[in-house]
Amino acid sequence: MTDEVAQTEALLRLARRFHLSELEWQEDGLRILIRREGTQVEAPEGTPSPVSAPPKTLETARRATLVDLCAPMTGVFYRAPSPDAPPYVEVGDFVEEGQIVCLIEAMKVFNEIPAERSGRVVEICAESGQLVEQGAVLFRLEPEEETA
Repeated sequence: MTDEVAQTEALLRLARRFHLSELEWQEDGLRILIRREGTQVEAPEGTPSPVSAPPKTLETARRATLVDLCAPMTGVFYRAPSPDAPPYVEVGDFVEEGQIVCLIEAMKVFNEIPAERSGRVVEICAESGQLVEQGAVLFRLEPEEETA
């Protein structure tokens, strides 16, 4: 992991922890500006407007903080316990470590798959009924904020 990515991750944790609407950091020619979506920051009169970092850089930093929840075995992935039941989790849901998030059918046995850590589901990477290989990414989680 590069120093820039590690620094960006630390800044993201700091911004979340203190519910900051904006955080700017500069060092050795590197400038990172983190702005919470949906907030408007008004600059005092006479001060220049801050320039946002390129979106690709912020998206790359955000992706670096996500955790992949991977298939522990090869089998058929199911999002729900039965065809007429609601899915275990949806995008945006918060899951606790150990919470069942899906099923994988292997050798005619349905295996409950628990979350390996707590976090918010930001992406579902497999379709229900799809054959997944061991190690395939099933979900991406934004990890729960770490307390100091």
